[in-house]
Amino acid sequence: MRIFSSLLITLICFEVLNAAQDKSAPVNQDKGSPVTELVFKEGEILPGPFYPFIVNGMRKDRLRALINEKPDKTFILMFFQGASVPEYLPKSLEDLNAKIKGNKSKGFPTSAMAIFVSPDIKNVVKDDEKRNEFVKGIRSLIAEDKSDFVEVGVDDLDDLKNYKLDQQNIVLMARCENLKVIKMLKLDAPSANAEGFSKALDQLLELPKGK
Repeated sequence: MRIFSSLLITLICFEVLNAAQDKSAPVNQDKGSPVTELVFKEGEILPGPFYPFIVNGMRKDRLRALINEKPDKTFILMFFQGASVPEYLPKSLEDLNAKIKGNKSKGFPTSAMAIFVSPDIKNVVKDDEKRNEFVKGIRSLIAEDKSDFVEVGVDDLDDLKNYKLDQQNIVLMARCENLKVIKMLKLDAPSANAEGFSKALDQLLELPKGK
């Protein structure tokens, strides 16, 4: 009887262990590390608000995101990962602002938000010195009077933890309607340049089929 009880306990422990392993993060067989999977995808709702430090516009110097204010609008959401602003971006954002300003077609995005996620900023609220240094650099490159439809912000990975940004994707871009992701594009290091960004943006600005 004791032998049977011991065997039963062993089997139960084995089943519990297997269940725990099944629920664990998938493992990259080549590198032996967990695979990073974006928590939001096309056709799904964005995973909640976030609170970047805003560099320009009406919410300037506030911790507030565009998606917290306009959940019923069509907008472009962009995340740029890195410690500096890409050279091509200031002009690209000016062009995007002009396109939004000049196009009043039904279904065309009414605004856009560019979020810079710097690995040097551990906490966008507490790391004031690092945050302000990065903000100063952005403001020296982006003309505020030419980005009234494009809100620019700075954030940290912890604040965006629900978004689980894959650091292999230097740029993540999404077209959203009522907080739902209609189309999403990712640019890795080789394609994160002026041409790659422009092509991706054109795709996001195109009116989806059936609209």
